[in-house]
Order: sequence, then structure tokens, then C-alpha cells
Amino acid sequence: MRLRNLRVTVGSLLFAIAAVAIADGAELRTSTALRPINRTASFNNASFQDAVESPQMIDSVIESDMFLDSCDSCGVAGCDSSCVVLSRTWGSVEYLLWWRRGQNFPPLVTTSPDGTAQDVAGVLPNSTVLFGNETIGEEARPGGRVTIGSWLNDCQTCGVEGRFFALSEARIGFAADSTTFPILARPFRDPVAMTQQATLLAYPGFTGPGNVNITSNSNVLGGDFLFRWQAARSATTRLDLLGGYQFSRIDEDFNINSATAAINVPGIDAGTTFTTSERFYARNEFHAGLIGLAATYENCNWNVDLLAKLAFGNMRQAVNISGQTTIVTPGPAATTNTIPGPLAGTANSGQHVGNEFAVSPELGINCRYSVTECLDLAFGYSFIYWSSVAQAGNQIDPMLNDPPSAFVLDSGSYWVHGLSLGANFRF
Repeated sequence: MRLRNLRVTVGSLLFAIAAVAIADGAELRTSTALRPINRTASFNNASFQDAVESPQMIDSVIESDMFLDSCDSCGVAGCDSSCVVLSRTWGSVEYLLWWRRGQNFPPLVTTSPDGTAQDVAGVLPNSTVLFGNETIGEEARPGGRVTIGSWLNDCQTCGVEGRFFALSEARIGFAADSTTFPILARPFRDPVAMTQQATLLAYPGFTGPGNVNITSNSNVLGGDFLFRWQAARSATTRLDLLGGYQFSRIDEDFNINSATAAINVPGIDAGTTFTTSERFYARNEFHAGLIGLAATYENCNWNVDLLAKLAFGNMRQAVNISGQTTIVTPGPAATTNTIPGPLAGTANSGQHVGNEFAVSPELGINCRYSVTECLDLAFGYSFIYWSSVAQAGNQIDPMLNDPPSAFVLDSGSYWVHGLSLGANFRF
């Protein structure tokens, strides 16, 4: 008797829900894309009262496919036979406006007021620094990021994803000449006498005309390939575990060119020219494994994506230093000679390679608004950090010794961060 009452109670509840849905003409729909679920129940025009009073009908419903076994992947009853698949492939294209860490340069170009004595003109610390002695190149630069991924099963519990980003080249430029600065100098330090001195590119009646030109470029790109595995899911929230591979490359170079001519320099023929060209180049390649978490929260047409991942692996750092000063004496018996330095000398020139263990955490937040079933507009913020990066400016001897000291690779932290604006697609 109790079993029959239990059957009647279950059947009453089941048919009451179904009757209301049928009476209202309601459709079962998914929460995000509003697609009809192609699965209906037919009651053969039986009335609710007939169902309540007929134990045989209740038995037939309980034994029907409305009570299928739960799907092993997502836990939804009957999902293994008719899992609702909205889309299995997704992608996004984003415009980036990101900032990056600038370069630190020692004081490389100085000037002094007119009338300054020749032996102290341009000499640190009692001179004005025109370039260096600060961090330069932190301005925001545009870039782009492309993402594509696909679910590997209909229940969307595991999938693969690939991302790639690149920032446009960040450029630093500086130029000065004796027309603007009658006293123009490149400071250095005598490592024997331990005194600060300066090479005068321009000084009235001594050297000139003189000029100096500095350029520096920075490029950043990277990407990853990862596997997503669903760890938890509710009606509005999803949490995925991430694992995979990450690659990034950070390139920087620094170029300094200067020229001057002797006017009245003791021991040097008037008209002798001195042309210096030096280059510091640093390439950083990061290969690493990664782990992380990705969470998504859905609320009607709005979605919020959160990302936190950590990559750890090898940072290969290659630094190349080259340069010289070319000295040309005037004719008719003109001669040409080259000497090292002042920044690129025999002790530090050449290629230097090092490998460092590095970590690279990344944090991101992305807000999406569903415009159509297959298109979202998105905006967000990202932050990526590398624990060990060799920057070109840091490879210059900070003491400005001439001749320079033996090379010691100098690496430190580096980061990029900024805003993104893009579109997400589902196929």
C-alpha cells in the first residue's frame, strides 16, 4: 500500500510539471544560447486525473526513457544518448593596448653651460644628463591576440586551446648635435685613476661639429597551447583546470652612434674625425610548462572569464655586443684606424649565452556580452610577468668604464600589462 502511494505521489508530481509546460507551450532551452532542446515528452493525450488514478500508467512512465542513466561526463540523465551540443569550436580576435617594462640606461650623453671649463665640461656628476640615468620606453603600444579552441566531447568537459599575441615594436629615439648644444659629451670613468671624465663631441675651439644618435627597439610576443578539463560546474559557473606549454620571446636592441672632429686637440691633426658605432642586442626565449585555472560566470547575456596560470621553465638569454670607433686622419696621406669602445670593448664584446630557470604568472579578466548566439563582444585586462629577462640597456657597464669591465650578464624581472577589446566567435 505504501509503495502504491509513493508511485502515485511521484507520478502526480511528474505529470503536474509536464502538464504546466505543455499548457503554456513552453520550450526547454539552454541558459546561454537560447537554443531549443530537441527532446519532448508525449503523454498520449492522457489527462492528469487519469494518470493519478492509474498505477499502470505511472509504472510505464517510471520505466520509460525519462529515467535514463546519468552521463558519465556531465551527470545529466540521458545525456549520453542526446547531449545538447551548442558549439564545439570557439575563437577570438583582440586588439591590445599594453604597457611593458622600460629599459634602464646609465647617463650616456651630457652637456654643460656655455663657459664651463674644458676639463670639467660634461663630466659627472656636475653636468646635465641629456639621455640616460632613468627608465625609458614604458609607453603603451598596440598589439593583437588570437585564440582558437575546440571541445573534444559533446558534453564539453575537456578541450584544447591555442593562443598567440604580439605587441608592436616599442622604439626609443634620441638625437643631439653641437648646433643645439655647443658643449656635447659622452661621459666615462677611468678604471685606473677611478675618476669621472668625458669625451667632448663638441666644445668651442676644441672639437666639433659633433653629434650623437641613439635608438632602441623592443619586441614582445608569445603564445601557449593548453588542455582544459572541467573541474566543477553549476547552472551559472564553470571551473576548468589548465595544463600545457608556453612560449614567449622578448627582443631588445640598443644602438649609439656619435661623431666629432678635432679642431685644436694636442697631438692630433686638425680635421681628424672620430666616428663611433656600437650595438647591444638581447634575445630572451622562454619555453615552459604551465598549469592554471579558468573560471566562467554567466548571467543572461553577460559572461565574466577569469584566468590564473603559472608557467615555469627555461629562459635562454643571448646577448650580442659589438662596436668600435673609427679614426680617419686628413689627407693627402689619410689613414684609417679602428679602436674598441668606449662601451663595447675587448672584455665585453661578442656573444654571451645563458640559461636561467624562470617563472611566468599570468592573470586576466575578460567581460563578454552576447550579441547573437555565435558572437560576443569583449573587453578585459591582462598581466604577464617573467622573473628573468636580459634587457639590452642593462648590459651596458653601469660604471661606464673605458675600457669596459668583463661582461657579466644582467637579468631581472619583466612584465607587460594592459587592456584588450575584441570579439569572440562560436562555430
